[in-house]
Amino acid sequence: MIVLKSFLCCMSLRLGCVLLGYFIILHGFANVYLVVLEYGQICHRMIMIWFLHAQINIIAGILLLTVAYNPQTLNYLLPIQIVVKLTSLIIELIFYLLMSSASIEDELLVAYSFLSIGTTIYVVIVVYSFYQETDNSY
Repeated sequence: MIVLKSFLCCMSLRLGCVLLGYFIILHGFANVYLVVLEYGQICHRMIMIWFLHAQINIIAGILLLTVAYNPQTLNYLLPIQIVVKLTSLIIELIFYLLMSSASIEDELLVAYSFLSIGTTIYVVIVVYSFYQETDNSY
């Protein structure tokens, strides 16, 4: 797997994990806003899947912040955080699959989905790199 040496080419991976933790939590709340205020006309089941995705994202952000501020929890919480984040990605992909099967076409939502999936992949790579860097130093 790809291992990075720094976050955004200039910051430490720990600082990157702190920033990403706050970003993931804000992203979870932004997802709730997006579906409630912008796409409230979609199916109730799809809204529930989107809320589940947002809740799992918020949990992943809290786990990441816990590990970034308390490195003693690294060995058992960081792999759990990676699994939670990947579970969130799977739920997000299921949501987009349901949206495409329901013929909901919106250019903003398509761009948001690609950006969100790319961000999730980058987050997993940064967190894994932080895990490798910190695990080797102890």
